Amino acid sequence: MDDKSYDLNKLFDFFEYWNAYTHPTEFYNEGWLLKVLVYAITDFGLKENPLYVNEKEKFFSEGLLYSPFLQRFKGDSLAETHTHADGVIGNFEVGSDNSKGSLHLVGDKLNVFEAKINSEFSKKVTNASFYNQAARYVACIAETIDKANKLEVLNDLSVGFYLVVPKNQYKRKKTFANFLEKEHVLDTVEKRVGQYQNEADYEKRKEWLETKFKSVHKKIVIETLFYEDIIKELEGYKYKDEINGFYETCKKYNKIKNKTK
Repeated sequence: MDDKSYDLNKLFDFFEYWNAYTHPTEFYNEGWLLKVLVYAITDFGLKENPLYVNEKEKFFSEGLLYSPFLQRFKGDSLAETHTHADGVIGNFEVGSDNSKGSLHLVGDKLNVFEAKINSEFSKKVTNASFYNQAARYVACIAETIDKANKLEVLNDLSVGFYLVVPKNQYKRKKTFANFLEKEHVLDTVEKRVGQYQNEADYEKRKEWLETKFKSVHKKIVIETLFYEDIIKELEGYKYKDEINGFYETCKKYNKIKNKTK
C-alpha cells in the first residue's frame, strides 16, 4: 500500500449521505469493514497485526483464487468455480479482465481473509454437498501457490487463512471452530478428491493431494481474528471511535443472515 493519508471521516460521511438513496448494506457490510480495518491497522503502524500491509505488499479485495476443481469440460458434474476472497495481503499480481481478476503469487506472502457479520461459512458447493467454505479456501490457496510454481520454496513463504468475525458470533456458531480445525480441513479436501475416484484423472488428483495440498496444509496458518480485538488495538488512533461506530452500524444493518459465497 502507498503512504497517502486519507480522511476516513470523509468516507463515513459519504456512506451516511448515500444511506438515504440505497440499501445501507451497500456500505455497512463486512467487505467495507475489512477494508477500513486494513487501512487503519496499516496507517497506525501495527506491524504485528495480520491486517498490516507493508510497502512491498498489496491488499486486494474480491480477487479470485484458483480452484483445483475447475470445470474440465462443459457440463462437468464435479466442477466448481474460482473462490472470491474478501481480502488478500501479500506479493501478487492481479490478472487482466480476460482472467477476471485472478491472483498470481509472485513473492513470498499470501494471506487470505474471509470476513463475516451474521453469516456462516457456506457448507457446500453446488457439486459437493459436504465441501465447506473453509476447506475450499485452503484448497484454493494450495492451488494458487502451485500455479505460481512456489511449492519448492514453500518453507520461505508466509501463508495464512484468517476468519474475521464478531466475537459473540464465533462463540454462538460452533461450525466456525469445527470447520477451521486443520484435521477437518484435510478430511474434507480428501473427500472432495475422492469424488473423482471413477474419473480418468483420479490418480493425478490423488498425487495433487499427497504432494501439493498436504504440504501447504502443513504450512498454512489458520486463525480467527475478532473485530473487537482489532479495534481495541487501535487505541490512540485518530479514527478509532469512528471505526468502532462504523462497526456497530454494520452489525445493526446485518441482523438478517447474508448469503454466503
